[in-house]
Amino acid sequence: MITNFFIALMCLLHTPLDFDVSKLVQKRMQKEITKVFLCKDFDLEEVTGTPGFQFQNSTYLTDHQIYKINRSGELLGYAFLGSAPSKTDTFEYLILFDQNFIQKKAKIMVYREDYGGEISSNRWLSQFKDTTLGEKFVYGDNISAISGATISVKSMTHSINYVYSQLQRQLAVASR
Repeated sequence: MITNFFIALMCLLHTPLDFDVSKLVQKRMQKEITKVFLCKDFDLEEVTGTPGFQFQNSTYLTDHQIYKINRSGELLGYAFLGSAPSKTDTFEYLILFDQNFIQKKAKIMVYREDYGGEISSNRWLSQFKDTTLGEKFVYGDNISAISGATISVKSMTHSINYVYSQLQRQLAVASR
């Protein structure tokens, strides 16, 4: 009986877990794009490092993923897929913009902490909806606090501010 238990335990411990977070994030990203842009047939084109998106002097932008969202050759908008620190880990988030870089949606894709997951709520994230790259968010001022999620709220607020400022700066350089 004990031998069977140990054999089963050894088999379980040596079974590889094929859980790939990036595949999960990609699937969730496509679902959100479908909902926001009201289409299922779209193409994602990674633009990090392509002409017009050189992201010079911005390792933050080059360390994350930015995509053009196209349908039948028409630009629908952009998707920014990034990560931000939480108390002891990181979380992945998605920001969807229209073609003029007005934010249509922010979504937490993967949150790994036991506490603070309330930042994933659509109600809290809706504070960023329909904002432009020139806007600045301040925790406790124009961004609501969440009890028990202070670190994650501040991190997400800082990350969005930084993404906006970096994109604004890079788009200004590209338009010269």
